[in-house]
Amino acid sequence: MDLEPHSVDPVIQRTCAECGAELTVREIEASMESGDVYLCSVHAAEQVPLDQEHEVEQ
Repeated sequence: MDLEPHSVDPVIQRTCAECGAELTVREIEASMESGDVYLCSVHAAEQVPLDQEHEVEQ
């Protein structure tokens, strides 16, 4: 029987979900803060929030 306390650490993805590039520490931190998918800075810059998407189309 294991009585040691266990913590569940979040899964940290180390590659971009779009292109597979290895992420920098800052890119990983930004993805964790946003709670979004793990993206490199190039693909993260391409993301448009849904509320702004309609403004861009008009």
